[in-house]
Amino acid sequence: MICFKGARALALSVLLGVGAQADSLVDFVNTYRQKGIEALDKLLQSYLTQQQFWEDVLSKQDTIYGYYEKLDYLFVINKARPQLSLYKIEDGKLDRVGDSKALVGSKPGYKLLEGDKATPIGVYQIMRKLTGLSAYYGPFALETNYPNAYDRALKRTGHGIWIHGLPLNGNRDDLNTKGCIAIDNNILKDYDKLVKGKKALLVVYEGQFAPATKKDLALVLSSLYAWRLAWAKNDLASYLEFYASDFKHASGMDFKAYQRFKAKIFAKNENKTIRFSQINVTPYPNNEDRSLFRVAFIQTYEAYKHKKLAYSSHGLKELYVEIKNNKMQILTEK
Repeated sequence: MICFKGARALALSVLLGVGAQADSLVDFVNTYRQKGIEALDKLLQSYLTQQQFWEDVLSKQDTIYGYYEKLDYLFVINKARPQLSLYKIEDGKLDRVGDSKALVGSKPGYKLLEGDKATPIGVYQIMRKLTGLSAYYGPFALETNYPNAYDRALKRTGHGIWIHGLPLNGNRDDLNTKGCIAIDNNILKDYDKLVKGKKALLVVYEGQFAPATKKDLALVLSSLYAWRLAWAKNDLASYLEFYASDFKHASGMDFKAYQRFKAKIFAKNENKTIRFSQINVTPYPNNEDRSLFRVAFIQTYEAYKHKKLAYSSHGLKELYVEIKNNKMQILTEK
């Protein structure tokens, strides 16, 4: 069984609000009248695996930086010409609320190793506010989750990548950081007032930013639900088709090891209830012109055997995916 929190409401709202045809609504009503709520639920769920459905959902949203169901703020910086921008996200719209000059690491390109003085390229969560630091970092710092699961899969090392201020004594001769992003202290304080207690991400790119297209986002979202459908049906072959041959799980398993692991689980033939909520899809900057995305959501998973709960989990799920040959391929999973 597949259950997606708000799935019926999402499907119905789009069908009613994005030019749904009367005959489609008649089909839904007749399905419910003749076959009951479960048949209607399956019909509505089928829309979530259709790319056109998601293109309709996205048609009136600002999607240059992705699709967000649960994100309040987005920091964006081009490390080649450092300027940190802050966007507020509300009802599918982006509102730029601040711009500030910034200092970044001296090394261009990706951050690869501890101490290489490069600011990483990618998408990172703002984790927490750090206080009580050396005066060199200004009044406080906003900690990111570098290295993320994708960085670790690529064996990139390092830690302590922050958005922080400038030295409290005003003395800073170095025009670069060791890899962090440094901005004016008063602007940092203003940003903190906005972001405090809210969900925020940092997007770092270099040179030209490749905006997310509605078509690509729709492909990712429809594929996400198709992947989940195969998972819930215990269809191992279809499920594994969504994984790249060079896939690496956050636990360290490569594709072959993960295939063996999943084969054992699918062989149990359990009945699964899977819920998705708070889906966020962010284009993942890179210097190879690849169509990469970070897909994050809250996943609630329950597996039943002989109608008894055998396993359950609830928490944040992260996928790092690539669109290649018009297909979504999962590169890293956590």
